[in-house]
Amino acid sequence: MKILITGGSGFFGSRLVKKLLLAGHSVIVYSRHESRDVKGMGAEQVIGDVLDEDKLISAFERVDVVYHMAANLDESNPEMYKQNIETTKNVICACKKNKVKRLIFTSSIGVLGYTKTPATEDMSYNPTTVYEKSKAGCEKLIKESGMTYTIARITIVYGANKFWGQIFDAAKKGYPVIGSGSNWWHLVYVDDVVDALHLMLKGKAENQIYHIADNDPHTYLETYKIISGTIDVPEPKKHVPVVLVKAMALIHETKCTVLKQKPDVTKMRSSIDRLIRNRIVSIKKAKKELGYDPKYDLKTGMKKTYECLRE
Repeated sequence: MKILITGGSGFFGSRLVKKLLLAGHSVIVYSRHESRDVKGMGAEQVIGDVLDEDKLISAFERVDVVYHMAANLDESNPEMYKQNIETTKNVICACKKNKVKRLIFTSSIGVLGYTKTPATEDMSYNPTTVYEKSKAGCEKLIKESGMTYTIARITIVYGANKFWGQIFDAAKKGYPVIGSGSNWWHLVYVDDVVDALHLMLKGKAENQIYHIADNDPHTYLETYKIISGTIDVPEPKKHVPVVLVKAMALIHETKCTVLKQKPDVTKMRSSIDRLIRNRIVSIKKAKKELGYDPKYDLKTGMKKTYECLRE
């Protein structure tokens, strides 16, 4: 099968490339920059921007399946929402013109917003951040496009990257818990996400939405304690009020705007909101229909993440 991945040189995109190649598929990676890792695996690379519709149409020739993973994640960018919507429109257009058999889209569980009870795939949209609103808009475009599709709503993904390196560094410095820490999270290790995306090539996944997370949710405080235990530092004792942290985040964002600097994503109000709200999902559908079976619990996954970061 010939498969194209937009954003295939990213955090879990490159891992998906490797998985698909090992399964015997022909893989094309469409991205803005050349990746030595992707090239070393033996995948074909097409350098281009997903905002370039003509380049996309050309790249999608004789492709069977497209994984659309490229997205603007920068909530400080005023063009983020527009770009994510436009790039998805371009991908849909390129798929249709080349008669691509299936479009697999990586979305976010955040399109459902606050979820205190295990969220199922048929729940109503309720996004709060700009990024989540853009993902909800992309989902709607895909479902209304007439394309055969599969949508993967993925919860918070962790693994060895710069963002999680910053989180481990913050834990080493004794960064306080924001609020009570009693809100519930579902996370998922990056390799389990890749397994789920590979399983979505199955025919039964056509025109379906699946939630991808690990087996068990944990509170924010429990998660922080697991991270602390992984790096062998004292468990967090300090708590700071949410209102104070949000005020500091607003000051940080305002200062960066005035100085025309890019804000630290971990210090933005949108990141604080995601940190303190409940986000619990049901993965029963993915387990039943795809055979999805997460291999990593939070302790095992965090240990592997830290080991990889140290290397």
